[in-house]
Amino acid sequence: MVKSYSRYEHSASFGVISSSSNVVYMPQQSGRALSSGLEDILLWNIKTGELVQKLRDGVDVGASNSKTLTAPAIVTYLQYHEQTNIAAAGYSDGSIKIWDLSSSSVLIVFTGHKSAITHLMFDNSGTRLCSGSKDSNIIMWDLVGEVGLFKLKGHKDQITGFSFASDNNNADIDEMEEWLISTSKDGLIKLWDLKSKICVETHVAHSGECWSFDYDPKSQVLITSGMENQLKVWFVNLESEDSKLIEKGIYLKQSNSRATNIEFKYLSSKLIFFMCQNSDKTIELFRIRTSEEVDKAISRKIKKLSEKGNYTEEEINEQIESGKINMLIHPITVIRSLAKIKSSTWGSCTSKGLEILISANNNSIEYYHVNLPAQVRKISITNNEIQPVKKHAVDLLGHRTDIRSMAISHDDKLLATASNGELKIWNIKTKNCLRTITCGYSICCQFLPGDGLVVIGTRSGDLQLFDLASSELVSEITEAHDSAIWSLDLTEDGKTLVTGSADKSIKFWNFKVEEETVPGSNSTFRKLKMVHSKTLELDEDILSIKISRDNKYLAVSLLDNTVKVFHFATLKFYLSLYGHKLPVLSIDISFDSKLIVTSSADKNIKIWGLDFGDCHKSIFAHQDSIMNVKFLPESHNFFSTSKDGMVKYWDGDKFECIQKLAAHQSEVWALVIAYSGEFVITASHDHSIRIWEETSDQVFIEEEKEKEIEELYEQTLLESLENDDIVPRNSEDDNDEVEGVNKQTIESLKDGEKLMEALDIGIEDIEKQQDYESKLNGHKNGLNDVPIKPDRHIMLLAKNVSAQEYVFQVTKNIKASHLEDAILVLPFSYSVKLLKFLDYWTSEKKYLLNNLSLVCRLLFFIIRIHHKELISTKDSAIKRRLTDVKDKLRNEMKSINDDLGYNIQGLKFIKTQWALKHSKEFVDEYKQTSTEDKFSKKRVFEKVI
Repeated sequence: MVKSYSRYEHSASFGVISSSSNVVYMPQQSGRALSSGLEDILLWNIKTGELVQKLRDGVDVGASNSKTLTAPAIVTYLQYHEQTNIAAAGYSDGSIKIWDLSSSSVLIVFTGHKSAITHLMFDNSGTRLCSGSKDSNIIMWDLVGEVGLFKLKGHKDQITGFSFASDNNNADIDEMEEWLISTSKDGLIKLWDLKSKICVETHVAHSGECWSFDYDPKSQVLITSGMENQLKVWFVNLESEDSKLIEKGIYLKQSNSRATNIEFKYLSSKLIFFMCQNSDKTIELFRIRTSEEVDKAISRKIKKLSEKGNYTEEEINEQIESGKINMLIHPITVIRSLAKIKSSTWGSCTSKGLEILISANNNSIEYYHVNLPAQVRKISITNNEIQPVKKHAVDLLGHRTDIRSMAISHDDKLLATASNGELKIWNIKTKNCLRTITCGYSICCQFLPGDGLVVIGTRSGDLQLFDLASSELVSEITEAHDSAIWSLDLTEDGKTLVTGSADKSIKFWNFKVEEETVPGSNSTFRKLKMVHSKTLELDEDILSIKISRDNKYLAVSLLDNTVKVFHFATLKFYLSLYGHKLPVLSIDISFDSKLIVTSSADKNIKIWGLDFGDCHKSIFAHQDSIMNVKFLPESHNFFSTSKDGMVKYWDGDKFECIQKLAAHQSEVWALVIAYSGEFVITASHDHSIRIWEETSDQVFIEEEKEKEIEELYEQTLLESLENDDIVPRNSEDDNDEVEGVNKQTIESLKDGEKLMEALDIGIEDIEKQQDYESKLNGHKNGLNDVPIKPDRHIMLLAKNVSAQEYVFQVTKNIKASHLEDAILVLPFSYSVKLLKFLDYWTSEKKYLLNNLSLVCRLLFFIIRIHHKELISTKDSAIKRRLTDVKDKLRNEMKSINDDLGYNIQGLKFIKTQWALKHSKEFVDEYKQTSTEDKFSKKRVFEKVI
C-alpha cells in the first residue's frame, strides 16, 4: 500500500509593508499608495496605516500544480496610470502583468525580458507601455493588441530610466511617442526615434554608472546622476538640426553618496521642482528657476563683479557661465529619514506645500510634508527656513528588523513574533497586529500557560516577561545569563522555565507570585516573578535546548557539534549524540520520546533513537545551514527550514522528503507548528510571515518526485530554447539595435502543441470528407459501390462543429501575447496546414467579421518566419493559396476601409449641419460698427449653446 500524506499549502503571508520595488502614490484616491509585498501588490491607506487591498496572482505554493524548486517571482517595479486606473507590475523573472485595480484582476501578461524589470512607463493615453530590464533591453508593448511592438538593444547594462518626449510640448497624445530618452548603468544616455526605431544620439552621461534620470518636457530640462555626488544638467531641443541633447553643466549636491532617483514635479511655469533621492538616508528638494529669475541673477552678478573692478569682461563671462547651473537650480530643503531610503515619489503637491512618499529599507512607508512659504520664488531664501514634517507612517503591520523568534499560543489563535526592539502579537485568523511592545534584542520567546504572558530571552542575557493585556513589562531579570540566551523551553505543566545561554550554563526558573507594596501607599498588589532554582554548568556554549513532553529528557546542543541528553529530574547524563561536522542549530523530540531530530550548519538533518542514541538516518537536507527543525504533534513527520529559503516536510520513519515549499526569498529564521498540527508558520529575512495550512488533498512521494523531474526538464528546455537563435528578425529591422519581441514560455509551448493537435484533427477530418465526397460522386456515376460515411473525431462530435470552426476556436483561445511564440513552435509542415485553414477562413464572412486582425497577424507572421521556405518551395498549390488569401484579405480590407471612410464623412456632415443650425458666432457690436459698414445688418442670436 502506497502511503499518502496530508498536503500543506501556502494560505497567507503578512508582515511585509514594502519590499524591493518602488512605492507609487495614487493621486486619484487621496491618501492611497501602492507598494510591493514580495510577489503581492499592496494598496495602503497612508493616513490610517491600514492595508486596503492585496493583489495576488498565480498558484498557491504547495498546491499540486505549483512549482517546487523556485520561489514565485517578486515585484521589482510598479507603475500606475491614473486615467485608466490600471497598474503595471514588473517581476524579477522578466514578466510584466497589467492589473485592473477596480476588479483586482490581471488583464494582460507580457513575457519578453530575460531578467528583472527595472523601469516601466505608460504613454499619455495608457495604450502603450515601455519597459526596461537588467538584460539591458527596452521593449515597447501595445496594450490594445496585447503584443510587443519592438525591442531596443542599444545599451550594454541595466536600464536605469527612460522618458517619452515630443517636438511640441502641447502636442496631441498621438504625437507624444515620437522620441524616447533612456539611460543605463553603462553610463550612456540615448535618444531614440520611435517612428524609425533607431538611436539618433548617444552621449556619455557619466564616466561610471548612470543611476537615475528624469526629464521635464515643460522646461525641457533633463538631469542625470552618476556614482559621484554630481548632477549633470542637459537641455533637450528636439527641433534642433544639430545635437538635440545639450550638456549645460554640473551641479554639486549636499550628500556625497550617489543619487538613486530623480523625479520632476511641474506645478506651474514658475514652480518646477525636482527631488533627488540619495543612497543614504536623505532626499534633497530643488526648484528650477525661470529664465527671468536666471536673467536677474546674472545681471545682479555682473553688476557686483563690475563694481569690484578687479575683473575683465572675459573673466566676468567665465564666472557667469560657470555659475549658470547654480543660478538655475535652487535648493529648498533636505528630508532625513531614520533608515536608508529605498524609493520615493511625489505625493499631492500644491503651491503651498509639497508632499513626498518614501519607502525605507526597514520595511516602512513614510509621508512627509514640506511647507512652502510665499517667498519660495525669491532667490534669497535658504533651506533652513523650510523644514519637512513627517505626517504619516505605515509601520505597525511589520517589523523594522529581522524576526528572530516566534511562538504560538496554546489555543492556536495568537502568534508572537520578536525582533531587535519589538515584540508583536498577531491574530492568526485576521492577520492583524494586536500589540506592539518595546523589548530587548529577542532571540527566543515562549507563551506561558493561559496565553496572557510572553517570556523572551535577549542577546544581552536578560529575561523579560510581558503581560499582553496591559502591554507592560511584568518582570525582568537583567543579566539572567552572562551572555546571549540562545534558547528557552517550558515544561509540559508550565511551572518551570529552562534557558540555555552562550555562557555555558543552563538555568532553571520557577514562577512565583509575590505581593509587593505600591510606592507611597500601604496597599499591595500581586506580581508574577521568575525565581532561579538551579543551574547546570557545561563545557561549551549552549545553542538549543528541548524538554521531552513527558518531562523525562532534556536535550542540549553544544558548540562542539554534539548533542547531550540528560534525565530532566536528576540532570544525570544519559546520552551523547555526535556525528555532525558543524554546530547543531536546532533540536526537537517526538511526542512519544522515541526519536530526536537534529539540524546543523553542515546542511544535514540526523534522526536519532532516544533508547540507545543510535543514528537512524543522516539526510543531506538543504543547500545552506538548517536553522529550525520541529516535529508535528502526534507524529514522526517533521518540518525543517534553512538559510536557502526552503521549507521542507519530511517523513521521520521512512526518511523521505514529502514536500518542498519554496516561497521565501531569503533566509528562514523561525518556525512554529500549531498545537493542533493544522498549520505551520515561518518567518524570514525578507520580513514575511507565511502560514502553511494542512488541506484535505493527499500527497504521494512518487508523484512529487515526478513533478520535480518534470520541472527540471521544463527549465532546461526553456534555457536551450533561449540559447538557440530560433527567433526570426523583422525584415524592416536591419540594424542590430532593434528586433522583434519573442520569448518562449511553458504556456506558449503548450499553446503550440494544442494548435498542432487541432491542425492534425482538422486536416484528417477534411481529407476524410473530401475522399468520401469523391467516392460518392463515383458511385453516382456508377464507378464504385456505396461508400461508408467516415467517423468524425470525438472532439468535433462533442463540440458539434466543423473542422474549420474547431481549429479557429483553438487559435482564437490562444492569448494574443502568446500567439507568435506558439506559431514559432510549429514546423513548416504544420504552417502549411495552417495556411490551408487561412484559405478557408478568408473565404467565409463569419470568420473575418470580427477577427480580421487575427487572420492578418497569423498570415504575416507565418510568411515572415518561413519566408525562405515559401520562396524555394516547388509546390505551386502553396503559392496559389497565398495569392488567393492575399486577394481575399485585400478585398475585405478595402471594403472595411470604404465603410469606415463613408461613416466618417457622414458623421462630419452631420456635425457640420448641427453647427450651422444650433450655433452662432458672437461678434462684438463695437468692433462690428467700427470695422464694417454702418448699414450692415447685425447678427441675431437664435440660440446660444
